[in-house]
Amino acid sequence: MFFVLLVLLALALPGAPLPQWRETTVTDSLKMGYQLVAADLNRDGRPDLIVVDERGTELAWYENPTWERHVIVKDVPRTINLDVYDYDGDGIPEIAMGHNFETVPEKSIGNVLILKSGPDPRQPWTAREIDRIPTVHRLRWIDLKGDGKKVLLVAPMIGLKATPPDYADNVPVYLYRPGVWKRELFTALPRGILHSITPVHWQGRGEQLMTADFLGIRVFLAKGPVEISKGDPRPCPQCGSSEIKIGHLGKRRFIAAIEPWHGNQVVVYTEEGHAWKRHVIEDAMINGHALAVADLNGDGRDEIVAGFRGKGFQLYIFTADDQTGGRWTRHVLDAGGIAAVDCKIADFHGDRRPAIACSGASSANVKLYSQR
Repeated sequence: MFFVLLVLLALALPGAPLPQWRETTVTDSLKMGYQLVAADLNRDGRPDLIVVDERGTELAWYENPTWERHVIVKDVPRTINLDVYDYDGDGIPEIAMGHNFETVPEKSIGNVLILKSGPDPRQPWTAREIDRIPTVHRLRWIDLKGDGKKVLLVAPMIGLKATPPDYADNVPVYLYRPGVWKRELFTALPRGILHSITPVHWQGRGEQLMTADFLGIRVFLAKGPVEISKGDPRPCPQCGSSEIKIGHLGKRRFIAAIEPWHGNQVVVYTEEGHAWKRHVIEDAMINGHALAVADLNGDGRDEIVAGFRGKGFQLYIFTADDQTGGRWTRHVLDAGGIAAVDCKIADFHGDRRPAIACSGASSANVKLYSQR
């Protein structure tokens, strides 16, 4: 009984206080900010920032700590998404990216490129087109076998026959093996708007694919897809799930989500037996998009960073009130300074303390929030 009381007390204890934050503007010269990727491109041990400017025609990276801008490739309009992986082992990651994105398949070329650096990543990179997928939207490297050798997954946003408002068509996810670059079908089961494809360590060796679409959240295991949740229960297009991240409260796993598609809610899913319980911890966002999860204060509990890019945009940090994950407290990180569309959390300063980098859509900026 005494042990049980100790466990219950530990679950109920509040977490450590959040750090104080200072802001650094990495750039305020974007046309329309979208994705951020943190990666060490100059091999100095510190993550740099690759910034997707959705309405620009160049892909550029910003060098830590001066945040000097370097152009990777030019003439890539409507760049939408990318991911990095050093598949040839030269110490500089290659970039898989999609551009010429549009939301209507007939108007979207959907170029899929592999970008490779020479000896100096500050100089322009070479580009190779490997495919064209209308409405190409998400690209992720994934270690399916757990052997450290990743393959590339690429997904369009909608199926070729999809039309608003319900976008009633299945959405394929394609697989490419480095060096071969031949399109293979990984799955055709997502449906509606496929907004997120996320590699996760769910069970066993390797990584599994987790998806967020109009059918909700699913993880694709060797035995087949497993439904986690149907997401927002409202009729489509206000249905399903949009962004997803995995977090931990001690040893307890949770899923953070923005729902529905570009939605108003921050949602936490907690595991209860064989089911996942849905907790709406915020419901007043407009065009929610930015989502990141990490332990910001070193107390063993992950925090949630979430922001929206619609009118009155705000950037929040949510802290769990206890280790059960049922209740959370909202803290304002930035009130009106960034229309957050993506955030990445990493040790940008080499001080073993996480900092938060976020990209702004209409605010056209990238900010770094560092611990004081």
